[in-house]
Amino acid sequence: MRITSLRVAAAALATIPLLSGSRVGPTPADQFAGLAKAYLGMSLPSDWEGIEKLPGTKWAPLPPTSLKNCLPNGDCFARQGSATIGDRNMTVVATGARTMVFHLLLRNMSTPLGEAAVVAALEQAGMTAELVRCPIKTGTGGTNWYRLKGAGLTTGQLSIQPAVTGRPNEGFVLAQGDELPALQPNQLALYTEQCAAGAERTPVSTSKPHEQLAEALVALLAPVSGPALYDWKALTTRSTGIQWIGDAPKPTDLSFKNDPNPVALTGDAAYAGRKFSAMASGTPTQVRNVYLEEMGSHPKGEHMLGVVYEKGITVKLVRCGPVYTESTNNWYSLTSTRTRPAMVRQSIHYDGNSVSDNYELRLDGTLPPRDPRDRNPGSNGC
Repeated sequence: MRITSLRVAAAALATIPLLSGSRVGPTPADQFAGLAKAYLGMSLPSDWEGIEKLPGTKWAPLPPTSLKNCLPNGDCFARQGSATIGDRNMTVVATGARTMVFHLLLRNMSTPLGEAAVVAALEQAGMTAELVRCPIKTGTGGTNWYRLKGAGLTTGQLSIQPAVTGRPNEGFVLAQGDELPALQPNQLALYTEQCAAGAERTPVSTSKPHEQLAEALVALLAPVSGPALYDWKALTTRSTGIQWIGDAPKPTDLSFKNDPNPVALTGDAAYAGRKFSAMASGTPTQVRNVYLEEMGSHPKGEHMLGVVYEKGITVKLVRCGPVYTESTNNWYSLTSTRTRPAMVRQSIHYDGNSVSDNYELRLDGTLPPRDPRDRNPGSNGC
């Protein structure tokens, strides 16, 4: 009788569900982590055919679609697809350049996976997930950015936009590389990169990129109290936000810029996350020109020279570039009682709703030789 009772008890125990700590199979969050791990395990960067190996995904036929307007992150091509994550069917889009994939965007319109579950699954899969950018105010439904690392994997980024009331779906963006994407100007004051427990959540920036760029441009102008053209040491000590490579110029062929100066110094700058390459040219003893070229694009509608004007510099249009070109190339004089006269060319390249800015500052106050197609203010739409 006792043996029979034990058999009945054993049969009854077999019908009891496993404890929550024991998994029968991978959860949807586990499968998402597997997708992320497979993506970061690909070569950097992946090609458009390579993403077909990602588990649970199906893709539209090649080649990728050329976008009418490039995305704010600079990607100009996309390939639509779908991803099956557990019982969720997600929309997925890969974006990148003509031959390379840089980002995976996933949108879950079904039951959310949950940010905490995804982070736990990533760590269970052997990756570290460090929170490196987050909203200053918690509980607002803003995006969190995590830096992902793991043995044999390319360092990557995962941004998670959680589901909230009024927006019942969640979004994910996977990217290879350890550099955070640039924020849009209206997001800079809303996010912080001090996300550790107890850290003071200072904003990424309290001013916008074009405002910081205007400050740099004004700082480059030679003061009336000094020489007409300052030397290279003075350039490297000015508060411009430019990180110069070295402290002395090198002989450089600048014919590609129609610049006759024999030496140049290069560098780079970031203004509220917006990146520029920098170059100064001149003689061995004097700085004559400074160039700033945006490395990427941003939403159109900013008025950088308007901010320069607000800082007490008179800005006057003196020459317009040719019409019917991809960029505007207009020259402005910059004058004030405290700075020596200078000329600046603002070249704006338009791509749909995005633009990229280039600047050439001539500290000697002269204009370059005129292009026959150039226009005078007040004529031909100038």
